Formats: sequence, C-alpha cells, structure tokens
Amino acid sequence: LKVAKDVMLNKYGDMLDEVEVEEILNRVHLLLEHQEFVNLLDGKYFKEKALKYKNNLRYIDLLVKHKNGSWYVIDYKSSRNYQEHHEKQVRYYIKAIQEITGQEVEGFIVYLLQENIEILKI
Repeated sequence: LKVAKDVMLNKYGDMLDEVEVEEILNRVHLLLEHQEFVNLLDGKYFKEKALKYKNNLRYIDLLVKHKNGSWYVIDYKSSRNYQEHHEKQVRYYIKAIQEITGQEVEGFIVYLLQENIEILKI
C-alpha cells in the first residue's frame, strides 16, 4: 500500500488534496480486505494489461488466469455512474479475450465506493 501511495502521489499528487488521498487509500484498504475480491486473484494476474483487438488498443485494469482455468477480466470503478457504459466496456474485453485465447472468460466490475466494495459479475 505504501508503494502504491507513492506511485499515486508521483503521478497525481499535484491534482489531489490530502482528504482525497486519504479517501483513495481507504477505498484500496477496503478492497484488499474484501474476501470475494481476494478470491478472484487466485492465479496469475496481469495489471494494466494492454489489449490490441480489431485495431483498437485498450488497457484492462486486471487480467487474471485463475487457478480454475478461466480468465477473469476485472475493471475498477469509483462510482456507479455510467454503469451501462462500464458493462459494455467489460463485455468488449470478455469477447476479445475469448477470441484471442479460445478459453472461458468471466468479467467483473469492482466498484470501490466510499463506504464499501461492490463486485458486479458481467
């Protein structure tokens, strides 16, 4: 968490005040304690994974090759605003990974809300 905070401050520190930094850290702390999220990470994972598909370059927040053999696409959001757009985005990632790997792919949107974590399976 300390390293992540330093990276965040190096990249966004001039745009965030102290209260915003603490709010972000609290959300990350809630995420790391959320057992359902931790269970999704049971395998090999790739952060900010570049995805080139049909001449488009996108970045998947987290791609996991789970121990059960499935691929998990995980996208983080800080608000439920634009949820329909979020779902469309994750469906695109799912389709791309399925076509590329020929394997089963599941998608999840992880909402890092101010007071709790919500995970939506797509």
